[in-house]
Amino acid sequence: MHTSGKESADMNISFLFKDDFLTHYDLFSKHCPPPLSLPKGSIICKKGISSKWMYYLNEGTLKVYSDNYTGYERIIAYLKRNSIFGLDCFHPEMSSIVTIEAVTDVWVMPFTSGTLRIMMAENSDFAFDLVAYYCKVMRQLCSDAENLSINDATIRLVNFLFLYINGNDSGIDTIDMTQQELASAINCSRSCISRICARLKNDGIIKINGKGLSVSDKRKLEELCRF
Repeated sequence: MHTSGKESADMNISFLFKDDFLTHYDLFSKHCPPPLSLPKGSIICKKGISSKWMYYLNEGTLKVYSDNYTGYERIIAYLKRNSIFGLDCFHPEMSSIVTIEAVTDVWVMPFTSGTLRIMMAENSDFAFDLVAYYCKVMRQLCSDAENLSINDATIRLVNFLFLYINGNDSGIDTIDMTQQELASAINCSRSCISRICARLKNDGIIKINGKGLSVSDKRKLEELCRF
């Protein structure tokens, strides 16, 4: 037995995080400096480096990943507007365990653990939503670990594609990721991704675009998923 895509959506699992703190934008604006503009390609958090800063993402897209000494990347998630990030550096003496890079030009508001303490004391709803957010993050990480350890590459890819578009409320079923980025997201080779995408295309499930791909039959994609 397996969990359907609809049920997985009810489980609140996604590789794409967006608008989780939209209702608290005014609170962040009150306690944080004005937004900073950072260009595409900026490394905002670096694995192994300590920082006292955490951030609220006003606009743009960020890639969260881990890498090794050979330069291989393992993509963990994508962040869009009204998300917060960098909380693995909540304690300034602890180094970051992931790297966070700007995929587009971004605008961010920095804050510290002291700022969080003030905001949580001031607004109990924010404190509750912060806990709920990291429960959501933990569920995504546990689901991802299970997916990588149990499923073959085809199932890992269709699971990723379905969860990605399911977390995108824009109504556009397009994934603007290269085959190498997809390979990094599900921990396999680019050639393996190419073969799987060719099969999905032949089955009428996806269309391959210039850089990324789009889902043309979400129902068929969902039927292939295993959660």
